[in-house]
Amino acid sequence: MSIISLIKTALYSLRSHKLRAFLTMIGIIIGISSVVTILSIGNGLKAEVLSSAEDTSANKVNMYFQAENIGADTSLIEPFNKDDIYNIQRIQGVQQVEAAQGILAGLNFITSEASYFDKRNFIMLNSYKDKKLNIEYGRNFRDGEEDKKLIVLDKNVTKELFGSPENALGKAITIGGYNYEVIGTLAEAGMLSLDGGSSYISEEAKKSMTSESAINAIDIYIKPNEDKDSVLEDIKKELKSSHPNIQGTYEVQDPQAITKAFEKIIDGLTTFIALVTGISLFVGGIGVMNIMYVSVTERKREIGIRRAIGAKPKSIMLQFLFEAIIVTGTGGLIGIGFGYIVSRIVGAFLPFTPVLTVSSFIGATLTSVIVGIIFGIIPAYNASKLDPIKAIYM
Repeated sequence: MSIISLIKTALYSLRSHKLRAFLTMIGIIIGISSVVTILSIGNGLKAEVLSSAEDTSANKVNMYFQAENIGADTSLIEPFNKDDIYNIQRIQGVQQVEAAQGILAGLNFITSEASYFDKRNFIMLNSYKDKKLNIEYGRNFRDGEEDKKLIVLDKNVTKELFGSPENALGKAITIGGYNYEVIGTLAEAGMLSLDGGSSYISEEAKKSMTSESAINAIDIYIKPNEDKDSVLEDIKKELKSSHPNIQGTYEVQDPQAITKAFEKIIDGLTTFIALVTGISLFVGGIGVMNIMYVSVTERKREIGIRRAIGAKPKSIMLQFLFEAIIVTGTGGLIGIGFGYIVSRIVGAFLPFTPVLTVSSFIGATLTSVIVGIIFGIIPAYNASKLDPIKAIYM
């Protein structure tokens, strides 16, 4: 028999037992939809991580000093200075170096509506002359405003203080005894952004709040095609030689390395959860096998007659195998659609959008077909081995 004839015969047989076929599909539908939902959420989370990483230069790393004694007074430690920036700039492979100086102490935000306390990193405007702030509402700093008490607020701080960004613009906020006018609010920082949780004030405004002049961290841009690890080791050696008496280590935050680590973790967790969820497919496959055995038993007379008029055992086996594949394949397609709908509903409560990729769609479809082959092959084989004479009179 041709493939088309086998499909037609299988469909005709399934139409004769619609309810049974649908009930058999339920296990496959649940299994495939569960796997698709998990894969979609995992893919969405991965896409969010990659999107966040795109906001950071691929060659940018942040270097900071970690004191050996965690309880040490960091105000007495000077891990970086202006000479270090000059010397690091001269190291082969370094494209640019910037001081990432800021206030790391807890500050009290006071408005007429609310009081909010948290640790904030106020990065100096002049340390990031080329930095493009991701403004959601309002505006960025302008030339000539270095000595003005202006601030661009972090999204979370804005929400805590004013409820919404629109309410924050033009309002006054008291920080460390100084009043600042809110000129803008930031969009939400990506997962891997090194600047997440930061609000921005000018250099002069920062100086009026604290006398601290030490640089607590630096941003380093590595030239393309350079060995990043090798360049960073050279920088650490330079810093240790310049500051031999301080006890501690120079640590690095590399967004690209963090991204890769996140990807591996997400892929691993998604695969593991999908496999665990896929156990329901095994249960569904057992159901398919059981129904196929019942079908073979009910149709022994039909099998005997077909064999008696010349049908080959191979044709009998393929007919029942195609029935199993059509049941699981159809259930798989329904499961994919149902899983997509569920993932979209779940996505409404997540900070990212689940994504059903083409590979996930193809993988789920092939999996449902393979389940049909694995759990349908034995009943189909048994049907092909029935003795035609005995089958007719059973």
